[in-house]
Amino acid sequence: MSFDVFVSDDGTYIVGKAHAPLTRDLAQQMAKEYAKLIASTGIRLVLNDVRGAKNSMGILNEYEFAYRDVASLGIPRNIRSAIVSDAGDSSHDFQETVARNSGYSVKVFHSMEQAVEWLLA
Repeated sequence: MSFDVFVSDDGTYIVGKAHAPLTRDLAQQMAKEYAKLIASTGIRLVLNDVRGAKNSMGILNEYEFAYRDVASLGIPRNIRSAIVSDAGDSSHDFQETVARNSGYSVKVFHSMEQAVEWLLA
C-alpha cells in the first residue's frame, strides 16, 4: 500500500502518511480512510505527512479533488487538516489554497512540530 492512515499515539489526531507521489487516486484512497476514522472516532484533526511525496495532481485534479471528491467521500467541513511537506517542496501549496477556497481549514507546514502545534491550538 502506498499510504498509511492511523490515529496518533495520544489519540488526538488522525495521521496519513503518503509513500508515493500524491496523485488524485492516492488522495481519494487516503480521504476514504480519513472519512472512516473520522466517523468511528469523532476526531476532526488530520495530519497529512507528505514528506518525500511530491504533489503530482495537476491544477484540474486539485480542483476536482477539493470541490467534488472530498465532500462526496464523506469528509466533513468542520475538520482541521495540516499538510507537512519537505522544506523547499512547494508542490502542495496550491492544494492548501484550493481546499481553503472550498471551505476546509487546511494549512501547509514544513515542520512536523509546527503542524501538530497548529492542529492542537
